[in-house]
Amino acid sequence: MNVVIVRYGEIGTKSRQTRKWFESILMNNIREALVSEGIDFKKVEAKHGRVLVRTNRAREAVDVLTRVFGIVSLSPAMEVEANMEKINKTALKLFRRKKRELGLEKPRFRVTARRITKEFPLKSPEIQAKVGEYILENEESEVDLHNYNIEVGVELMEGKAYIFVDKIRAWGGLPIGTQGKVVALLSGGIDSPVAAFLMMKRGVEVIPVHIYTGEKTLEKVRKIWNQLKKYHYGGKAELIVVKPQEREKIVRKLREIKKEKYTCVFCKFMMVRNADRIAKEFGAKGIVMGDSLGQVASQTLENMYIVSQASDLPIYRPLIGMDKEEIVAIAKKIGTFELSTLPEDEIPFIPKHPVIRGSWEEFKKIYKAVFGEEPVKGR
Repeated sequence: MNVVIVRYGEIGTKSRQTRKWFESILMNNIREALVSEGIDFKKVEAKHGRVLVRTNRAREAVDVLTRVFGIVSLSPAMEVEANMEKINKTALKLFRRKKRELGLEKPRFRVTARRITKEFPLKSPEIQAKVGEYILENEESEVDLHNYNIEVGVELMEGKAYIFVDKIRAWGGLPIGTQGKVVALLSGGIDSPVAAFLMMKRGVEVIPVHIYTGEKTLEKVRKIWNQLKKYHYGGKAELIVVKPQEREKIVRKLREIKKEKYTCVFCKFMMVRNADRIAKEFGAKGIVMGDSLGQVASQTLENMYIVSQASDLPIYRPLIGMDKEEIVAIAKKIGTFELSTLPEDEIPFIPKHPVIRGSWEEFKKIYKAVFGEEPVKGR
């Protein structure tokens, strides 16, 4: 294999000028991914709705590039001159390799051809028929257009043919760097890494922020972020750790005024207040949280409303409509679940009976009792 065919989805729906910009960012992210993993390549170029990565380590490149957002599918392929003799011989060679890989004696196959540019004299159905006939003549097999074991792909453009037998699905989405920056609050739990991941998938650069609760949890969060960085090609941010100065004062005062039930809501309010400050320092356009509606006491509509008053920036909650099983399934797929279940520091000040449906008016009074002033958004 000497080339990887990279296919994108949504990018192709953009206007010509916008598509070129998206392609440029996608190619930069592809180069960054390959360089970071030490995979040599000769060239990355966009052609006719495809991105071609020229490398002699095509299969290794595919393993990395499946984690680059904006890519829908990839195929390690052989690029040859566009004539039927070379197409047939290359298709047969790849077919035999795939047959051995699958351990099949008499595979069922089909051929799918596409002329991306039209200079080749034969039409796509004619190419398919000739390649299929050549494989049947030289290898024990049968054609089955629907229930096939092997699909041989042939794409032709600008006098070259690209032949492949694998089409590997990637995550899709948009290239990171096309949609600005957000701050993502990262705890040691299962949910917040998935929330950050889903924002990355939509082309957003994530600035991860962890509110410190202890060294064991911090080490765990560092591992989680290192795993998420494997999907963050195009993003430059490193983990920011905030050690809150006012936590003990808040907890002590809430106990004094018999409002311990508001402790969790207060802590999340202050987390967002810290995230707001960092977001404005970095020019980020919002804050990401791993809230799922009704999952825990602090994630009811009433309590999320209170927490949202801590910032005048948008607060994005990509998990809001998901249940725990859906979130866990994504966490397992992206490699954060096992890390999120590692031991962490216990939080000693969680109340036995946290408020479930807090009142914003009551919260403002409690806040004034703690800080001597009413809360102001974004300050």
